[in-house]
Amino acid sequence: MSLLARATPHDVTAVFYHTISDASLPHVAPLYGIKTPEDFELDLVFLQRNFTVVSHDDLVAHRTGTRPLPPRAAAISFDDGFAECFTLARPLLRKHGLPATFFVCNGFIDNQALMYRNRVALCVSRLDATPPGKRNVQLEMLRQRCTFAGDSLRGARAWLLGLKFSESRQIDLACECLGISVADFLRDARPYMTRDQIGQLHAEGFTIGAHTDNHPQLHQLGDWNDVREQIRTSCDLVRTMTGRRRVPFAFPFNGLSLSRQKLKGLMAELDSIDLMYDTNNLMRDSEFIVNRIWCDTPHGADRSRSNLSTLIGRAHVLEPARALKRRLRRAAS
Repeated sequence: MSLLARATPHDVTAVFYHTISDASLPHVAPLYGIKTPEDFELDLVFLQRNFTVVSHDDLVAHRTGTRPLPPRAAAISFDDGFAECFTLARPLLRKHGLPATFFVCNGFIDNQALMYRNRVALCVSRLDATPPGKRNVQLEMLRQRCTFAGDSLRGARAWLLGLKFSESRQIDLACECLGISVADFLRDARPYMTRDQIGQLHAEGFTIGAHTDNHPQLHQLGDWNDVREQIRTSCDLVRTMTGRRRVPFAFPFNGLSLSRQKLKGLMAELDSIDLMYDTNNLMRDSEFIVNRIWCDTPHGADRSRSNLSTLIGRAHVLEPARALKRRLRRAAS
């Protein structure tokens, strides 16, 4: 790992998750794998043994030249504000005395709404769990009422998982066809954190960050003013909840397609953001962006060892090829 770190210079190894659970979560399972609390605790032990875990404020101090980071610094964060961040991840982080940052979306706090990808996942989970005979009826309803044109479970899954933020109406129709009440799910499952839980995280020393109003792919919004408002309003709400003058912001999905020059100008204009977090592994980026390694996958983890060594090592090994690919793409454009 030390050799790889020297070959891929970076100031922090930032890892991020979405949620953890022992149970299969129907609003998440079709989208990506997640770790159990036991897996996550093994990750924390691995980080403690091999890195110095630093807070968001430590990163701000380093990036602004106030205070250097320790050697082999690492950072932990969670996106989307799922309830398990409070009920399962928080106790383990407190047990090990480790800082973390939790990025939340305005529209999901207190379970006001369900993110479009989570609605898609509910539809896929419902189809997967339906007996074949009844499923054929559901597929026919999707063909009649939606833009789905296939005739198989595989085709329906692919269609659903390909729906975009702008196709929210199609997702709502799919929920109706499959007998899914989003309102009932929000009331009964309570998939996201409440304002009180977020306030408690802040009171306990964890960092709360902004993650847009409703988790769109920002580069697909088209109008820069829409991007600006998603960032501004989400940061303003977190500032109100925490009393901080500036807060961190994390891009939903990925922010690589957004102009770094425009983002820097927006940060100066709003004066409400101290750092932005992206998902480009170990990419060398603008000084105000912290790139992170996605570590949700349980593949390679078991009850005795963490898979972080593999995930972080892979990020180091692949970064030179990823950097070359980015340069070629820029040259071609």
